[in-house]
Amino acid sequence: MKTNIFLLILLMLSTSVQLSAQDSFQAFPSEGFKIKCGCKLYSNSMFIQLVKEQGINNLMAAYICAENEYDPATGVIININVYDLSENFQKISSAYHEYFIRRTLEKYAENLSQAGIHYEYINFQGGSALEYNFIQNDMPRKALYFFRNQRNYLLQVGSRTGLAQKYSDLKNSFVAF
Repeated sequence: MKTNIFLLILLMLSTSVQLSAQDSFQAFPSEGFKIKCGCKLYSNSMFIQLVKEQGINNLMAAYICAENEYDPATGVIININVYDLSENFQKISSAYHEYFIRRTLEKYAENLSQAGIHYEYINFQGGSALEYNFIQNDMPRKALYFFRNQRNYLLQVGSRTGLAQKYSDLKNSFVAF
C-alpha cells in the first residue's frame, strides 16, 4: 500500500514538473533570452564540440531537448544556438551594424539556397530574419535565424506532427533581454 502511494505521488510530481516546463519560461541570462517549450533545454555538448573542432569560437551556447523522444510519430526536437557577434560589431562603425546584419542574413540565405532549402525573409520582433523548412533524418523541421543585441540566434523545431503550431509557439514565446 505504501509503495502504491509512493508511486502515485512520484507520478504526480513527474507530471507536475513536465507541465511546469511547458507553462513557464526557461531563462538563459548569459545568452540574453527566455523561451517556453515543452521540455527542459540542456546544453548540446555534442554540437558544441563539433563547432569547436571546426574552429568556430563565438558560439555562446547550444541547447537541445526532446518531447516524446521514444515515439517517432509524436516526438519533438528543439534546438537553440546562440552566437556572440559583439567582436564583429565592435570592429565596425555603428552606422554599419544594420549593413552587417543584412549581409550576414544574405550569406546565410545563399548557403540555404545552395543546399536546396527554400527560405523567406520575415520581420521578427522588429528585425529581419530568415525562416525556413527542411528535412533532417526523415524529420520535418522549421527554423528561424535572426539577430538580437549583437547575438545571432537559431531556433529550430523538428516534428512529424503539428510542426507549424509547435514552431509558432516556440517562436512567439522568445523574449530577448
